[in-house]
Amino acid sequence: MDLHWLDITALIIYLGILVAMGIYFSRKNTSTEEYFVGGRSFSGWVIGLSLVGTSISSVTFLAFPADAFKTAWLRILPGFTLPLVIIIAAYIFLPFYRKTKLISAFEYLQNRFGPSVRTYAALTFIIGQLVRISIILYLL
Repeated sequence: MDLHWLDITALIIYLGILVAMGIYFSRKNTSTEEYFVGGRSFSGWVIGLSLVGTSISSVTFLAFPADAFKTAWLRILPGFTLPLVIIIAAYIFLPFYRKTKLISAFEYLQNRFGPSVRTYAALTFIIGQLVRISIILYLL
């Protein structure tokens, strides 16, 4: 596959901007907590928008509508529980994590049950994400 010189130039400029951004923002991070949770300085709505943005994929636009057409909207039924799940997360889990100053659920699992449970949870999460990304890329 041959790329036109304009395409190559655009890619090089894009990659250069990404590298410059990485260098700039890496100097601002002084600790692990700063890197992973932004020094706990972000408000809830910013974090919420970030979570919504990362959950949208080709599955959202291709697979869910196709499945809804095929199965007579059965895929929408679990979505009705979403408001209840959001309320539980907002009033139980989020205050707990903010109070304990934990960085992740994996850190809690290690503190509560030991490193083997943390490792198992991390591995199953990684495998689940690999399957998810595989499906997303296949749909593209």
